[in-house]
Amino acid sequence: MTRTLSLLTAALLTVAGAQDTTAPAPAVPPTTQSAPPAAPGFPVRTQVTSGTLVGRQDAGVRVWQGVPYAAPPVGERRWRPPEPAPIWVGERDASRPGDVCLQRALIGGSGTRGSEDCLSLNVYAPATATRAPVMVWIHGGSFRSGAGSDYDGRVLAREQGVVVVTVNYRLGALGFLAAPGLLEGRTVGNYGLLDQQAALRWVRANAAAFGGDPANVTVFGESAGGMSVCDQLTSPVAAGLFDKAILQSGPCTPEINTAPLVEALKTGADYARALGCPEGDAACLRAVPAERLLNTPVPGRRAPGSVALPPVYGDAVLPRSPGEAFASGQVNRVPVLIGSNLDEGTLFVAPLAQNGRDIPLWQFWGLVAVLEGWNTPRVLANYPTRNYDTVGLAASALVTDGLFACPVNDITRHLARVTPVYAYEFRDRTAPIELRPTASVPSYGAYHAAEIISVFGTRLEGLADPAKFTPAQADLARTMRAYWANFARFGNPNAGGLPEWPRFDPARNNLLTFQPAFIGERTDFRQEHRCDVWSR
Repeated sequence: MTRTLSLLTAALLTVAGAQDTTAPAPAVPPTTQSAPPAAPGFPVRTQVTSGTLVGRQDAGVRVWQGVPYAAPPVGERRWRPPEPAPIWVGERDASRPGDVCLQRALIGGSGTRGSEDCLSLNVYAPATATRAPVMVWIHGGSFRSGAGSDYDGRVLAREQGVVVVTVNYRLGALGFLAAPGLLEGRTVGNYGLLDQQAALRWVRANAAAFGGDPANVTVFGESAGGMSVCDQLTSPVAAGLFDKAILQSGPCTPEINTAPLVEALKTGADYARALGCPEGDAACLRAVPAERLLNTPVPGRRAPGSVALPPVYGDAVLPRSPGEAFASGQVNRVPVLIGSNLDEGTLFVAPLAQNGRDIPLWQFWGLVAVLEGWNTPRVLANYPTRNYDTVGLAASALVTDGLFACPVNDITRHLARVTPVYAYEFRDRTAPIELRPTASVPSYGAYHAAEIISVFGTRLEGLADPAKFTPAQADLARTMRAYWANFARFGNPNAGGLPEWPRFDPARNNLLTFQPAFIGERTDFRQEHRCDVWSR
């Protein structure tokens, strides 16, 4: 699959937050937690495998936040598979989120956000839940930013009667560095994916404590979270950890979204030297202050904005490339709901405009030439700038098709040969957004991440707010939440009163499209997105 447009991969905006705490790993004896302070609602207690949690109940939803699902991955546990969470004595305050995983602060800001001690999750459960479907959310952010606590599961839980779990996982070098000396058994580099698997194991063991059904767990995610779900579908060690999967705008098959082990180890060795550590010296790496890991550039040539340390294939977590796994049908065969947005590329292209001007034509041509090589004439011929109001919109269409729409559709077609699949496209070109338009992108359209506030029904800080919905958009959002929850409950999004969502048929290439006041089936997706240009 094409390497086109790795230049435009960028983190979604996230909320600035907690302090950096990078002390060496302490021993893990049982600890004593005090009762929670006063907060909205009233205390609710539950017993999980590690001890008693005290959360809060308000407006019909019980919430437990900052719940550890694994031991702190610090000191000697840095760059090792996650270990079980320690047991505590007494009651643990679960009324506020835990630290987010260490990352840079807001785009355009300085400093860091979060800490290494971050492997926690948040649970949102209807007050009357009994064996309710469980939906585990993997956040996006280009594998280097974001947090589970950036997403509020209250509306989805209360309205649809599901238990929602949002998860933190290690990011950046702490989550995905593969370097000589860090091999642990047959795994290296995929610590963030292993964290996600540990969280899913925790959910299996503890879902009943929150009124959830441990035998009915759906993993869902968007962008890097969707890519994570995509990777977990191909991971043999993730088999049995989830019963259904929802993949939103997150194809893991483009070459920029994973790295072969040999290449990742070379990059890791170069990075270790940049940190001042001899090759193979794991002790030296584990002693590097965490902030230095954020401030030391990863060596190597790559297109601007691409993920320097993506998930790695060639180890026990991802034995083969995701593309090969999907093409061969060697995947975890669970029902899948999968889709993308009509204008994915606008969110990435908009910031490229400089000094209030559109992207120069020569820059557009040059970037395509560098990234596409021999395929450049074919690509440019299919995205003539004269057909768009700006050069930026031509680039946006190219990003949408080459990096999102067509790879997602290819995965959909492969999956449908071995498991039930339901496919969609989000097409609301008037979706709310809090970002300003630019000279290159005068309108964001149905942009990357635009569907998230419909799925959750709550604001995504810095990006969009459902309070800005029109009545038709609010109706669409409720319908989408019903589809998502039905799929989590039954493995089929359909239910009485909703427009029929036919199962995906590779021969028809049928998708359900979501627009305000219109939900309907289309079969011309590959033609509209020029997928023949991106076929290999």
